[in-house]
Amino acid sequence: MEFHSWITIVETYEVQPIGEEEAGLPKILELIEQKIQNLKWNSPKLKVKNASYFIEYTIFANRHTEEIDEMFEFFSSIANIATGSYGLIYMFDTGNEFQVYSISRGKPKEEKDFFLSPVIPTLEDENIL
Repeated sequence: MEFHSWITIVETYEVQPIGEEEAGLPKILELIEQKIQNLKWNSPKLKVKNASYFIEYTIFANRHTEEIDEMFEFFSSIANIATGSYGLIYMFDTGNEFQVYSISRGKPKEEKDFFLSPVIPTLEDENIL
């Protein structure tokens, strides 16, 4: 089980008047930090580079667990709090396909993976033994 994710935190996707861009961002960041503190299984870090806030997080597990579900819920909650946020969750669980979930305009949605799927033959040879 692989879970790779990133999300860039943006207050809204709507055009804001000049000077009012991201006026609510401090409150949004505070809410996100509170959500991080309330997580049971995970401890992602809110990071900042070049005045852009983001979270990137990876999980490797033996199977699909509550830890994975918690991160899905966490990323969905960020999309609701900061509707301009955008990012991806890339997951490989079982089968021959990666699952991709995008977050944009306040909504998470499932996407088809064209880059790493199908795993056989894209990443691995077929076991012919």
